[in-house]
Formats: sequence, C-alpha cells, structure tokens
Amino acid sequence: MRFRVEQLSYRYPVQERWAIRDVQLDILPGQITWLTGTLGSGTSTLLLALAGLAPRLTGGTAEGSVVVDGVDIATLSPLQAGIAYLGASPALQLSGIAPTVRDEIAIAPMNLGRTRGEILEQTERAMTTLALLPLAGRDPSALSGGETQRMLVASMLAAAPRAWLLDEPFSALDLESTLGLQRLLRQVARAGASVIITCDDADTMLEIADRIIVLDAGRIVLDGAPADMLAGDAIIASGAGSTDAATLALDAGMPAPRPLRRETLLARLGNVGVREINVAAANRSSKSEPEASVAFECVDLAFSYRAELPPVLTGVDFRVRAGEAVGLFGVNGAGKSTLLRLAMALERPTTGSVATLGVDTRGRHPEDLAPQVGFLFQQPDRQLFATSVRSECELAPRLAGWDSARIASSITRVLAELGLSETAEEHPYDLPLPRRRLVGLATILTAEPRLLLLDEPTAGLDPASRERVIDVIRNACARGTTVLAVTHDAGFAHEALGRGVLLEHGRMTRDGMIREIIDDVTLRKPAALVIAEIMGLPPGRDRRADVATALRLH
Repeated sequence: MRFRVEQLSYRYPVQERWAIRDVQLDILPGQITWLTGTLGSGTSTLLLALAGLAPRLTGGTAEGSVVVDGVDIATLSPLQAGIAYLGASPALQLSGIAPTVRDEIAIAPMNLGRTRGEILEQTERAMTTLALLPLAGRDPSALSGGETQRMLVASMLAAAPRAWLLDEPFSALDLESTLGLQRLLRQVARAGASVIITCDDADTMLEIADRIIVLDAGRIVLDGAPADMLAGDAIIASGAGSTDAATLALDAGMPAPRPLRRETLLARLGNVGVREINVAAANRSSKSEPEASVAFECVDLAFSYRAELPPVLTGVDFRVRAGEAVGLFGVNGAGKSTLLRLAMALERPTTGSVATLGVDTRGRHPEDLAPQVGFLFQQPDRQLFATSVRSECELAPRLAGWDSARIASSITRVLAELGLSETAEEHPYDLPLPRRRLVGLATILTAEPRLLLLDEPTAGLDPASRERVIDVIRNACARGTTVLAVTHDAGFAHEALGRGVLLEHGRMTRDGMIREIIDDVTLRKPAALVIAEIMGLPPGRDRRADVATALRLH
C-alpha cells in the first residue's frame, strides 16, 4: 500500500499550534518506515493522519491530503481499505464486548465479513504467532500491559492488513516479545505490506527499519537510511535519540560516524582496561551503614484476581528499605504490576501479607496510603482528570494539608525538573501520551511521597525526558525516598536503580544488585555496563557518565 502525503498540516481542536505542518511524503509498500523525534514533535499525530483517524475521529483542522493507492483517505474506511492501527494506549482499543482473548482477536476478521472457517483459522494462527495460546481463555481486560499489546497486534494480524501503523508497539514488551514482533513486522513487510512505526527506541528500530523520518515541531527535518542518520550529529542535534552505543560514544567524545552497535563500539575501543581504580570509591557501597527502616514488605504473599484462576503471585517474600531504588523484572504477565497494585492497596493479598510504610494493607484503601505513597500507572490516562497540568499537581499536596505557598513552590520545582514548566496551564489530554506520563509522575512527586511505585516510567520518552526521570529518581532517593519500579528498560534500570528483583511465573526467583540482575534476565544489556565490566569499574562507578569519562581518559 502506497501513501502519498501532500502538504499535510493538522491541528487539534481548540489548539492554535499546528501539530504537523507541511508534511510531504511518499511511503512505498514493502518497507518499514520509522517515525521519531522529541516529545510533541508530531509523530503520533502523523500516524493518526496516515491511518485516516485525524481529523475523522479526533476533530480539528486539516489541510493538504493523504492519498492511499491513488484514493484520498478521507473517503475510505481504514479497516475495509486494509489499514490497521495500534495506538500508544492499547488498553483503550479493547472492544469491551469480548469475554476472552480469542474472541477479542476474532473481532477484526468478523468485521471484515470473513467466513466462520476463515475467522477461526486466522484467529488461531495469530494467537500462535504472538504466543497467546496460553491466554486464549483469559479476560482481555485482565491482561498485563505487554500482553494487551501482543493481543492487539494479533488482532491486526488476523485482519491481514496491507498497511500496519503502530504507535510505540514495543513500549511494554519484554525482550522475547520484542524479538518476536520484530520478526513478524519484517515478514509482513517482505510480503509487501507498508509498515509505519513511531518509536523512541533506536536499538530496536535499527534492526528492522528501512527508513527513518525525524520530525521536529511538526515538520520533517531528517529523512534517510537509519544506519547513516543514527551515526551522525544531525539526529542528536534534532533531539531524537540514537542507539545506546552511539550515545555512549558521543559522551566519550568520539567523532561521527559513531558505532551503532555495542559490538562495533567494543571493536573500535580495542583492549580497554583501567590501570588504577579508586579503592575508596569502589568500597563505598560495601561499608557498613545503619540499617534503614522497612518501606515495603511481603511475607509469603499469594494473590489471584479470581478464585477460579491460577494465582498471579505465589510465595513472594522480600522487603525494601527506606531510600532504596528497586526494580521489578520479568516477562509480560509475571506479576510485576500486580505487586505494585498490592503495595498501593488497590488489591489485597489472597494469603500472606503486604505492609507498605509499616501499614498492613488488609482492610486499607489507596487513600489511606496517599500521598505518602505515590503510584504512577502504566497507563497514565487512568490517573489524570483535572483541567490543567497545574491543577493535577495541586491535588496531592493539598490532601497532605500543605499551604498555598508551599504547594506553588513544589509544583514549580517538579515541573522544571521534568521539563513541563511550559505546559502548566494546558489540559493534560491535549498533550502526547509520553508527556502525559511525565505529568502523572509530576502529580505524585509534588507531595514529596516517602514511597514511589512506578510502572514503566520511561516508556515512550525521548532521550532528554528519560534523563530527567533518571535524575528525579536519583535525587529523590538521595533525600530518603524509596522507589519500587517495574521496567523493561535496562539502561534506565542501570542508571537509576540499585537493586533488582526477578519474578518468574509469579514467584520471586532472584534478588540482587541491578548489575547482577541485568546479567540474569532477558534484557538488552547497556553498552556502558558491558564496557564498565571490561574496564573493571566497580558497582556505583559504572554508569554511562562514569564510563564515558573513563573512555576519554583512556
């Protein structure tokens, strides 16, 4: 399916600024096209326009045209035309009428008028491809974020579209699921489909993209081959991200073109090593310190959402002390988000106990813990309801009994730390999803909680915003705040967290330093950590800035 975009501009209702402006594109079938840029650059909006959904469903004003195989998309039904779209908030795309995963996936071919035999065959094939057969009888609304993403991709596959348009499709996936989706997208592109993806993860997209298009303030600023673009300076200047290896090479002062893969960077560096290590710094983390109070504890925890379903968590025992930053790791559906819900008293243990800030959560409600405990949902839309960013941020400190001057000061500081100062008076739902994620984080930070529960806090963020979140978490921990974070982002975990817990099939199977956990779990190991280990840099001195400094000295 060929897309021809002619001088396309679009702005959302009641917005003065154009979200995309004068976009001119020709996208050919059989290719994977990657859209990227900074937050608010217009990538998600362009994807909506290509899908025929903006302004049809969003409202607003459009100029120019999108022509699909010679036909103006404004005159087409996207599904009937063979266009499938996955949004950045997959849970919002559930039909709401399907009782099982199998039924949810079958809806797309049913709506296309396929025969019963075709529907059954296409549904089973899609579930097999996306490794969903074990979940076939599950309630779609009870799936994890990653499982929901895979289910909706399976729905797309069952419809056999000629164009696949996906907004951050890897954001909630574990590594195995990411590799599986990469294989699928390569296959459908080779079969002649047009595949267009918005994504902030350059390492993932480098492996599959044929073309990269970078937007800035709604306009195309770069367009070309990913390997060429990512190795140079222009993409860094645009604010879009390059690969982990290229970013480390940039920090270390290497000139362009920079190595894009970890293996290439290692080859360029040769036999690196450090002659002397600051022993005092290396041993700093091992010195005995007064034992901090327990901020979160599970004892023989078991939990099931319904009695007839197998338990999501079984026999979980662990504790988190005040000031620790702990990551929860595991494949999609391992029980990570459920554990956060239990910590917030959104759910209660089936057996065993959960204590949050010394309070047994049985018989408690979330409002009994807030705002001392702040929860960032994987889908931030579930916690945003005010008419402005500032109003959202005022609620928690007001509930804590703060005076107006203190509230205003805290909001100003937090919005500045997260790069949200200019959006203070905007409606949260006028912001792109990644920025809404930052708003959700800001709303819980303003009351200075003692415990932060974060579910995928860096999903969909551009490099600058990701760095801000890392800094915020480090600073909070330095002040004594405790952090418990679910993440599939190994780079974020290595930079911001100190300890990791691995969940497998609802059981805790590993508990150790982040550096050790990343070695044990299926995560893409950060280039900085690989080189730090080769150079002999100790834990606590092995983050990207430390490694870049060591490489410059080397």
